[in-house]
Amino acid sequence: PDSSGENLSDCRIPLLPANSHSKNLFPNWKKREERGWPMNNRVIICDRFCGEAVLRGSDIFVKGVMCADLGIEARDKVAVYADVNDGSYRTIPRGLVLDKYNGRCVFLGLGKACCSRAEIFKSSKGVAVEMSAKVHERAGPALPPLHGILSGKYMLQNLPSMLVAHALSPCAGDVILDMCSAPGGKTSHAASLVQNNATIIACDKSRRKMVLAREFFSDMGATCITPLALDSTSCVVRNNTNWKSVQDILSTATPSVKDGLLNIKAFYPGSFDRIILDPPCSALGLRPRLKVDSMTVGELEKHAKYQRAFVKEAVALLKVGGTMTYSTCTILSSENERMVRYVLDEYPCMKLVPVNIELGLPGLPGMGLSIEERNSVRRFDPSKMNKVDLDSDTMGFFVSKFIKTSNG
Repeated sequence: PDSSGENLSDCRIPLLPANSHSKNLFPNWKKREERGWPMNNRVIICDRFCGEAVLRGSDIFVKGVMCADLGIEARDKVAVYADVNDGSYRTIPRGLVLDKYNGRCVFLGLGKACCSRAEIFKSSKGVAVEMSAKVHERAGPALPPLHGILSGKYMLQNLPSMLVAHALSPCAGDVILDMCSAPGGKTSHAASLVQNNATIIACDKSRRKMVLAREFFSDMGATCITPLALDSTSCVVRNNTNWKSVQDILSTATPSVKDGLLNIKAFYPGSFDRIILDPPCSALGLRPRLKVDSMTVGELEKHAKYQRAFVKEAVALLKVGGTMTYSTCTILSSENERMVRYVLDEYPCMKLVPVNIELGLPGLPGMGLSIEERNSVRRFDPSKMNKVDLDSDTMGFFVSKFIKTSNG
């Protein structure tokens, strides 16, 4: 480490004041110092996603901790790191002792342990480390922690993500589908806009994610949302001879013995007044990031192909006159402007309409959209950030809005 640097990103070992007399906790562990670990603080290593949350101002929660020194007790001042291996964090057993860790990590700052090492790895909920409030002792903003404050009364959401539910413009009594709901922020936002007076179906292919989303909806008091585990690339009943409404399907569905989610895998065409489609994407707009996984051009192109499968089902499920929002958290035109062009060309029944929210930027030129169409969509690109306009200092995101004009 460069002892002259004052930026946390310049070093791996926490810098000590010149007059510091901090005790060496590991006088007989010479290899520890050779490996670059601090001698005056015990260490906690969290996973990359937990580390990225710290960069947004979060504390460290117990579920994010992967590895830790032995001997950590409540109120100890600890050095916090984030693992940045190539996806291998999932193979590292939770509870690993530090001398067995051989991965790559980055220093996030100092914090105070809220419980002992044993309690960290026994618990499934709660704060493990309160990060320092001193700007020179941590990465990310030194913001006051919000955990446990007004629980169930609010949720944090990125500014561009908030546009989706407002662009959807849900009304009381609507039947609404969120095709890729987990973790549930946009779904619960829509529920709040209609004050729970709607029928909202929240879907994801992962049962585990939807069980967690169900808990989130319950905590938020979003009683009008029904979470389902289904594949939204294949969720339309193609045989329309005995058409059933969403309410009819819900009233006769049975819960799974495994997790209580209703056993529903498809709905009939023309069932929904409004659809939120925020499909899996390359996620190149997410920030802050400690690491961006490398992808080939071919791998990036697969995202757009996959997204088209969701679009096909969404168009079929939408009622004539209904509204669909299409959004992503990427900056790639192939998944944004060019996907809008694909929808308009492939489905003439779908009409692009303005989002009509004066935030973000128009769509990119030269990507298949006319000037009017570019002005109808909203693009957020941190590379175009205006230092004067704080609204532009966001994650990368894209929002578009369609109305179905016919059954064509």
